[in-house]
Amino acid sequence: MRIWYQSMTGLRTLASYAETLAAHARRIVPDVEVAFGGVTESRYHGRQPAEILRYSYAKHVLQSEAIDFCRRAEADGFDAVVLGSFSEPFLPEIRSLLDIPVISMPEVALHVACTLGEHVGLVTLAPANVRRVKMLVRRHGLEHRVTTFHALAKHLDEADLDRAIGQPRAVVEDFVATARQAVADGADVIVPSEGILNLIVHANGVKTIDGATVQDCVGAALLYAEFAVNLRRRAGIGVARRGAYAKPPADLLAELDAQRPGGKR
Repeated sequence: MRIWYQSMTGLRTLASYAETLAAHARRIVPDVEVAFGGVTESRYHGRQPAEILRYSYAKHVLQSEAIDFCRRAEADGFDAVVLGSFSEPFLPEIRSLLDIPVISMPEVALHVACTLGEHVGLVTLAPANVRRVKMLVRRHGLEHRVTTFHALAKHLDEADLDRAIGQPRAVVEDFVATARQAVADGADVIVPSEGILNLIVHANGVKTIDGATVQDCVGAALLYAEFAVNLRRRAGIGVARRGAYAKPPADLLAELDAQRPGGKR
């Protein structure tokens, strides 16, 4: 089995994150080949995604390449794709194009969290991200289960977190203190709403806080991708082709690809 993990950060410049992510995947799905892809870093002109993806138009322009990355993964023979980002780039569009399972890390994290506790709390990197994750929760219809949203006390971007992998104490302490606020507000399950933050927390043994479970978003997404591949192989169950995930006919898709700058990538 081969899974393509599409990160929406620059994995080439975030070397510690890339190494930690690969090591985590080997522990979680040891019998699965997982390959990792990141963004085209030159498109960000030295900025970190967390800095600019809060702008809706910037998110639309910059993350559109995720569609091509995922289509290429299917063409290259991967059995599933994981969108490993809480920005959840173009999820309906990608699912409407690919026949292999397309797994959204935040979607899986939220639904698995609902099996672990009654009330879910999200901890994100900065106050500006709270609005985005609230919209994500609303999109998945889980407003009545996800009841608290908190941001770390110290604003961090991906580069800060990459450095924190080697010196994690301050980030872990900030996360634990913030998660305790979420627990005090009624959360039974805490979701670290950023891939790198998730890895730092779990690499440092933070599995529970005051009796609340700390979700492993990356691990859950990889395990669910493995499950979805087996569901398709063994039970013949795949994505619905009605509604949001209806697949364009081949002739229409070819016409649309031809109209894009440079044609299909």
